[in-house]
Amino acid sequence: MEGFITVAIAVANRYARALADVVSQTGDYHVVLGELKNFFASYQESADLRDVFDTPAVSLEKKVKILEVILARIGMSKVTASFLRVLVINYRIGMLGEICTAFARIANERMGVVEVKILSATGLSEPQQQALRARFEEVTQKKVAMEFSLDGEILGGILARIQSTVYDGSVRGNLERIREQLLKR
Repeated sequence: MEGFITVAIAVANRYARALADVVSQTGDYHVVLGELKNFFASYQESADLRDVFDTPAVSLEKKVKILEVILARIGMSKVTASFLRVLVINYRIGMLGEICTAFARIANERMGVVEVKILSATGLSEPQQQALRARFEEVTQKKVAMEFSLDGEILGGILARIQSTVYDGSVRGNLERIREQLLKR
């Protein structure tokens, strides 16, 4: 199973990199990423849509026609629409979630943006979010893209992740560090 996951990630990265190469010449990374995420959200929400694109019982010609109807209704940039056609034609539309993740990472790298994922016990106010953004921009010396999530296991404070580095400012993390210090004595 692990080998399959590695291959799927490699394939998603290849498609994402190709898309990023096209976008770098013709468009805006943010627009394309937003369109991909919106389409993916619709794809995830609709079991019927997933069934149509995932089943071999529906011909490729019909899948493309259905995609064209959807694209005409929602209006999308030519780059994103063409990319979605490529995914359908190559039977890769089921990998769109992984491709979106890889594309966001690649686009951020190319734009010099660092992704920061923040976990907190409760929602953070706008001033708190801005203060965190300013602090992480200072620490990384780059623009940051913040992603905020709630985690009920965090008693208070925050847990921040930048790639593989974790900044633990949570109450739970502080209590764990105190426990370790007490056990050393």
